[in-house]
Amino acid sequence: MQFILKPIIRNGLFLFYVLLSLIAFLFIFREKVYHKAVLDKTSTRFGGFVDGKIANFTQYINLKENNRELQRSNSELRKELEKLKAERSESDTLRGPVSNLEFFQTYSFLPVEIISNSVMKDHNFITINKGSRQGIRKGMGVISANGVVGYVLKTSDNYSRVMSTLNKDARVTVQLKGNRYFGTMVWDGKDPRYAQLLEIPKYIEVSKGDTIETDGKSGVIPGGIMVGTVTEHGINDITGELDIKIKLKEDFARLRYAQVVFNLQRKEIMEVEKTDSINAKP
Repeated sequence: MQFILKPIIRNGLFLFYVLLSLIAFLFIFREKVYHKAVLDKTSTRFGGFVDGKIANFTQYINLKENNRELQRSNSELRKELEKLKAERSESDTLRGPVSNLEFFQTYSFLPVEIISNSVMKDHNFITINKGSRQGIRKGMGVISANGVVGYVLKTSDNYSRVMSTLNKDARVTVQLKGNRYFGTMVWDGKDPRYAQLLEIPKYIEVSKGDTIETDGKSGVIPGGIMVGTVTEHGINDITGELDIKIKLKEDFARLRYAQVVFNLQRKEIMEVEKTDSINAKP
């Protein structure tokens, strides 16, 4: 027994050190496992956060491309609609059998992006990312999915400046959808959500909620594009005509995309109209 105890007593400090080392090792091992689990959990959360941000960024990039594709699709749909209108117009005027009917498309549309835009000034303007190289010329109309955006004022090679509908100098010919009486839509420089319809006779029946749309007579903007609805109306004591307040369908403060209108028959129309002054001479 003494043979066993003597070595233990003689080396007690060393053995006690070994025992403490083993206990410390066990604690360290347990702590390492715990910290490893915490680290794994934290890294998983961080990785998920980063992946989520990357996914959101990718989705944002894809969304911009999807918006561009949607604009292109809208342009193609508008073209097809114009073709259908032209075909219907031709068929309505046909008398007897006709072969090899040539149909005339009136409008084509070019998708554009809004580079800059103002809505709170008296005279607001818009810059778009297409210009003369893409065929845009002064006087062309600009529309969106929700109404009339404005008219082209000037162009550079790859950009154009547009007079916004929210400009006190802008004039848009529109009509009441139900009875097709037409007038002029203007903006008074106050609230970008509303415009005013002028030159409607006081005897015309108008109701709140009536649809206001383009009439197409200008040859710059196609007809039948909804621009807003009637919110208020009354008789102007000075002019004796109706004063009609329109809630615009387009939210100009959020406008990002638009389409420039090309009238494919514009040159021919202008040539015909030139004869007015010639024929008027004695």
